[in-house]
Amino acid sequence: MNPTQSLPSRVNEGISKARNVTLNLLFLVFVLVVLALLVTSCQSVQVPSDAALVVNPRGVVVEKLSLGDPISEALSGESRIEAELTHLLGAIQAAADDENIKAMVLDLDELAWAAPAHAFRLGQAIERFKSKNKKVIAYSYFYNQSAYQIASHADELYMHPLGQVGLYGYGNYSFYFNELLEKINVKVHVFRVGEFKSAVEPYTRNDMSPEARMANSALYENLWQTTVETIGANRALEHEDVRRYANAFDTALEQTGGDLARTALEYHLVDELLTDDQARVRIGETVGFNQDRDINGIDYLSYLEATGYQPASGHSDSPTSGDDADMDGHSGKVAVIVAQGIITNAKHNNGVIGANPTIALIRQVRRDPEIKALVMRVDSPGGSQFASELIRQELELVQLAGKPVITSFGASATSGGYWIAATSDHIVAEPSTITGSIGIFALTTSFEQSLAKIGVQTDGVGTTDFAQGFSPFTGMSEKLSNVLQSQVEHGYQQFIELVARGRNLEVDTVAEIAQGRVWVGEVAHELGLVDSLGGLETAIEEAAENAQLTSWEVAYLSQPVDARQLLLQQLLTAREGGLVEFSLPGTTSLLNRALGELTAITGLLDHLDDPYMTYVLCETCQWQRHVATASASPLIR
Repeated sequence: MNPTQSLPSRVNEGISKARNVTLNLLFLVFVLVVLALLVTSCQSVQVPSDAALVVNPRGVVVEKLSLGDPISEALSGESRIEAELTHLLGAIQAAADDENIKAMVLDLDELAWAAPAHAFRLGQAIERFKSKNKKVIAYSYFYNQSAYQIASHADELYMHPLGQVGLYGYGNYSFYFNELLEKINVKVHVFRVGEFKSAVEPYTRNDMSPEARMANSALYENLWQTTVETIGANRALEHEDVRRYANAFDTALEQTGGDLARTALEYHLVDELLTDDQARVRIGETVGFNQDRDINGIDYLSYLEATGYQPASGHSDSPTSGDDADMDGHSGKVAVIVAQGIITNAKHNNGVIGANPTIALIRQVRRDPEIKALVMRVDSPGGSQFASELIRQELELVQLAGKPVITSFGASATSGGYWIAATSDHIVAEPSTITGSIGIFALTTSFEQSLAKIGVQTDGVGTTDFAQGFSPFTGMSEKLSNVLQSQVEHGYQQFIELVARGRNLEVDTVAEIAQGRVWVGEVAHELGLVDSLGGLETAIEEAAENAQLTSWEVAYLSQPVDARQLLLQQLLTAREGGLVEFSLPGTTSLLNRALGELTAITGLLDHLDDPYMTYVLCETCQWQRHVATASASPLIR
């Protein structure tokens, strides 16, 4: 530093140098990490002989991994950890036929949540694995409900002596803001059609309406009954015993002196309580140990890498031919597009279904002569009516080009998610898919009364009664309200007619089962809203059959990914390689959970971007994942 400089100048220069040094050090660390990853990636992964496949998913099970802004997520501490369903299913299905894989270990401590439909599909894959005379062992510190539903398929189910089996049932408890909005003089303008369309209720009521309560109770009871039946069948338990454990958990806990693990043991939900070392020895008795005295096994992501599995979200084709296919017959490609998230008019698909990027992929299917059919895999609570209709129209153009469109529903396909599928050639749903919610609403708020309270008024002139338009500061005229209500009613009628035409139902029949109500896939199938029950594989086979293909390849289509963004995300959310290194489940502070719920509210509002303010969105389905994830931590820590 120059001694003649003033003190503030010298301090500023020192701060600048310190900042440069810090940035250089961070860059050096980044380069070293990249080099380490490159060296590690060059080492080929081998599948050991007579080994265990370790299924250890982290975070939330999703249809497709989302790629957000890794820097923003890292700075905010809100990084999304996800496990792709097709990766899990692909590993389990391949391992079932792999002579090197002798058993499976389910390590579900870091599984935050799996939708009922996803848990069902994983359970089916585990049962197929068991049918090959291969053992399945589950061990965790703590089982949340979705983890336990999956683990209940195991031949041997163990838990730590300080663990817990959390069976909470299903429910939805939302914030209601009407009283707050009235206190601050915010006026809510709501236009809706559908007796059960409850997405607007948090802004217009202080509690759940009787109609929403009845519909939601029926939906959750259907899901809960399926879960109880699955657990009961897998564990050879009476359904009433499973319900008693969940409903009278406090009484059951008193009888064991507050011992959570022993309560689960006495209800036969687990076979034995074992410490880490004891579990390791028990598993080692089946698959042995390697030279490092670790369990002879390979985690499912490393297994996919070792076997050359092509992920469903990739751009390359993964060959999947029909059984006993005649290679000289009619062959071609079946394209699969995953549509996951809220439907918006966004220019990207990161965590949402952006209309333009989705349309571009669908258009690619129509223009590619090698692609003979399309499967849309939908997991969405809905969103913008305008964006939903744009996507549906593009799908119809594929059909008009002579290529069948089959829609496969994942965890949920409601409102706009159902709208885009309404005129498909065939709809396949999981038995536990949340579907329906055929309804529509428009919602906006204005602050003219709040401004008047502090002495701010608005006034002006216009050549027509609509010259003022709508401003959050001037409110909404009666004539504009009439326009929006008419628009919503027209949109609802259009929705009903699309469903009637697409599913070959009478308009009156659709009107009766619509009204914004949601159904589980099994009931939706009985009502004619879906054509058959099954997973993605069922939909692909249906597409090949509709296209009269005797042999086919599956082409998974997705938007190009920015390489820099992908590298940063991999660095910031790098998975641990590993075998069975049991670790405590992640815990979340009560403050973070509360902030997370509030963030989810504002995040939802950010996605409401319909140009006409009309939405086909299922509030119950939107909150489902968030509420389940928030309650996934142990009750007692």
